[in-house]
Amino acid sequence: MCCTDKTEKKALFELAKALKHFYNLDDMKMHPGDLHTARVAEKLVRGIIEDNGYTASYLKRRGTRLFQFRK
Repeated sequence: MCCTDKTEKKALFELAKALKHFYNLDDMKMHPGDLHTARVAEKLVRGIIEDNGYTASYLKRRGTRLFQFRK
């Protein structure tokens, strides 16, 4: 696979699945610097997904889902 304009939807879905782990950090005690770094990482992952025209959602009962932005 070489030189595409957009990231594959499968790759975006794998990134979206990683986002659920950031939600779990809300209940844990973390050093403020580490918490900030984790939030930056979460925003970067969300940015990759959104730059490709999708938004991610995680619900405990339904799992991770990707939704394409309407044009």
